[in-house]
Amino acid sequence: MNKRTLKILSYTFYTAAFLCIAAMCANALGITDLGHGGKIAAGFIAVISGYAASYFTALCAAPKKRYSIIKSTVIFIFVFYIIVLVDFTLIDDNLGRNIFNIYNWNTTAFSDYINRNTNIVPFATVRLFINAVKNSALPLYAVLENLLGNLVAFMPLPFFLACLFKRFDNWYSVLITVLLSVITVELLQLLFLTGSSDIDDVILNTAGAMLLYGVLRIKGVSRFISKITFGVWETENGTD
Repeated sequence: MNKRTLKILSYTFYTAAFLCIAAMCANALGITDLGHGGKIAAGFIAVISGYAASYFTALCAAPKKRYSIIKSTVIFIFVFYIIVLVDFTLIDDNLGRNIFNIYNWNTTAFSDYINRNTNIVPFATVRLFINAVKNSALPLYAVLENLLGNLVAFMPLPFFLACLFKRFDNWYSVLITVLLSVITVELLQLLFLTGSSDIDDVILNTAGAMLLYGVLRIKGVSRFISKITFGVWETENGTD
């Protein structure tokens, strides 16, 4: 493709990303209501469009500048991901989150949260969801949304760690970082009395992240990602 075509594609994707982010900001300000699904869709389109725009911009640039363009884009997407993650885990009222519960914090409220919204028994919540579907107490889509949402929530983290922090070149350093990140979120939910602090969330969040890490380590996958990131993701991250 010639530079004119690449620039048109770049501007088109930047516009799409901007519109999606603007819609998410309007939702946050209460101007519009995207709903939970709408926010996920807008965020996903914003990330894909934003990266595509930067990729075509990099193709227009001199080879020496391509790495820095994509690296800056990955950093921006990482910050965006963290903001969305904080929103979904601590703030989003569509998911039963309310960070302002901390203003009502007292021993009674804390005790009530512990009794109602915590679980330290592995897979107890998963079994509860499965039984709820069997008994028609919950629709299947609601259970899948919860379980798959927990699997997907921290999936991008290993990619960002490997791209932005080169010392994360082995599975155990990634595992420890992911696990600490997930536990931190659960403790923040406990502190702010929002959502639920659940060992099943820790298991599913961590499993999802490490599953994607395993896929990213496949040699062919790693080479492809290195190619479309102009080396920001190094091929050395992959294994046979």
